Amino acid sequence: MIIDRDKAESILTRLLDAYLRKEHPFDQPEATPPQVRENLPKTLEWGSREHALFLFAVCYWMRGGIQSDTAVRQLTLLYDAAETIFLPESEPTLVAAELAAIFRTVGLGFNADQIGRLWKENLRRIACLWDGDPRSIFSGVTTYEEACARIQNKRGGGFLGFQEKMVSMLTYFYMDAGIVDRWHFPIPVDFHVLRTMFAHEIVVADASEFNGNGFYTKPILAAVRSLFQNYCAENNVDPLALCDAVWLHSGLMCNQHPGNQSEVGGRHGRKTDLWPIARWSSAQTRTYERTCAVCVVRETCRWCVPSAEYYIRGRVVLRERRDAPPQLPLFPIIS
Repeated sequence: MIIDRDKAESILTRLLDAYLRKEHPFDQPEATPPQVRENLPKTLEWGSREHALFLFAVCYWMRGGIQSDTAVRQLTLLYDAAETIFLPESEPTLVAAELAAIFRTVGLGFNADQIGRLWKENLRRIACLWDGDPRSIFSGVTTYEEACARIQNKRGGGFLGFQEKMVSMLTYFYMDAGIVDRWHFPIPVDFHVLRTMFAHEIVVADASEFNGNGFYTKPILAAVRSLFQNYCAENNVDPLALCDAVWLHSGLMCNQHPGNQSEVGGRHGRKTDLWPIARWSSAQTRTYERTCAVCVVRETCRWCVPSAEYYIRGRVVLRERRDAPPQLPLFPIIS
């Protein structure tokens, strides 16, 4: 594995600068993270125990399978209908199978059975270990390593379903809500982050590092986490802003390139058939002109990294070299 740290610093700085200046696409109405106030229950007091419990529950659906903002809005419907199931003191009366059925009624069927089990057990742990208040988990915590020691499910400790990515996700949510003070941590390394790393060849891995999950491997994830944590610390960058910049850019811009989109066959779990879509239609060309053609980091973008491979098959793969409509140059001509 080769990591180009100079390229990483250049690209991340450009994205962050565009985000902070509210330049395209960050000036668009949809350029908002999923946990914004308008997506949350109106009855939640910002920063309260109930707010913290709601955000803890949101983490269960931040592992793919459903759009993040959709998951938050559907979970809000659930909260409005049955807010007591979010409370640790309700845990003794909750049944995992019944929880799964309730999730499905509001469109949260993805991994519902598994999440039902995690939901019940983690509420029990919050009640027993943290006096029923997840805000206490971060009491005295000032480093990512300390957060992992309390949250990561390891050797019977922490919380079920929470590994490094979810530790970062919960930290991100709680810092954004003002529940946790700011300190440097690696942003949640999800598909959007990995797409940016591989599309721009910030991370280059050879075939020996490719397994059944493609390049979604523990060594690569660890290396990318370290890269982001060091970038934030060395440049005194707010990890929340960086997370939003990378995540929103990939979702609003990179998703629109047809090479990152797929035709999906009959659903058979991770064996579902996927194919590249046909291109270039006039609509795709117009979209390209609004996205890739005006992207602030277009000069270094080399690869298509399709989202369906991750969200359906659980893999991160390089599909093909990124191209442009026949009548447009892939890279701008610099005189």
